[in-house]
Amino acid sequence: MKHSDYSLIPTFVAVVEEKNYTKAAKRLGISQSAVSQGVTRLREIFKDALFIRGSHGVEPTQFALDIYPTLSNSVENIAYMLPEFKKFEPLRCKKEFVISTLSVFGYSILPELSAFMSREAPLASVKVEPLNNEDQTNMLRSQHYDLVIEVYSALTPQLNCKIIMQDTLCVMCRKDHPRITGDTLSTEEFLHERHVTLSQLDNKAGFLQGRGLKEERLLTKRDVAWKASSIMEMLPVIERNDYLALLPKKLVDQYINEHKLKQLEVNFLQEPIKVAIYWHSSRTNDPSHKWFREMICRAAQKYIAN
Repeated sequence: MKHSDYSLIPTFVAVVEEKNYTKAAKRLGISQSAVSQGVTRLREIFKDALFIRGSHGVEPTQFALDIYPTLSNSVENIAYMLPEFKKFEPLRCKKEFVISTLSVFGYSILPELSAFMSREAPLASVKVEPLNNEDQTNMLRSQHYDLVIEVYSALTPQLNCKIIMQDTLCVMCRKDHPRITGDTLSTEEFLHERHVTLSQLDNKAGFLQGRGLKEERLLTKRDVAWKASSIMEMLPVIERNDYLALLPKKLVDQYINEHKLKQLEVNFLQEPIKVAIYWHSSRTNDPSHKWFREMICRAAQKYIAN
């Protein structure tokens, strides 16, 4: 690779992320012809097609996806050395940060985050989108999302992550449940009853399934009667029916007095549930992104302390 060819790396990164020569050219402030010529030269250098034309633009080859993280990081690291990026001032930030997460965190971490944001970055805004089964790596790489807040698992090793809190699951039922009159529950009783679960778009199984929990097989045996769209929908549904539900203990402690529910002691499902934030490695050194990650960590700690 000649010294002059290194200037083509931002072109490669822009095309991967935009998947469109015109959009990449606009982003770089150059002509579409210059982008096309740059890609042609990159193909010669890497001995790979790099991009395949489709009906709506171009798609990177597997080789292009393999080298993208390293090249993207190099572009980001150079950019963040420039004077305008050296000092991030939250009070002047007008950025919209986008989070993809479960509704449960809208009643726990996110309210705390909103309080921090309103005080420390009053000009910034936050958009929260529901978590679904789409390719989270691609959505984070393309900066459609800034962060994903999710139950921790080892299923996405290609993403950076940080555990921000943990909780335990508890089994809940209504206080006047006709069959569960005590405060304890066996595995057999757990499977004998019908359940309420938290649904997830494009996922027929309950949300907790497929997260690597030790009790995975037990969860798959549940007879699910109701798949709720949000965690707060689950509480009144349990109150009005003879159903069971698994809920985060700390959240239950906040709302149990508002509903006629009781928590059941069990000798299973004792494994702590870890919550993590996920982001693409290309954003690690972005000053605004780093600050936003710190805000979410602070919000999680404040929620735990309350």
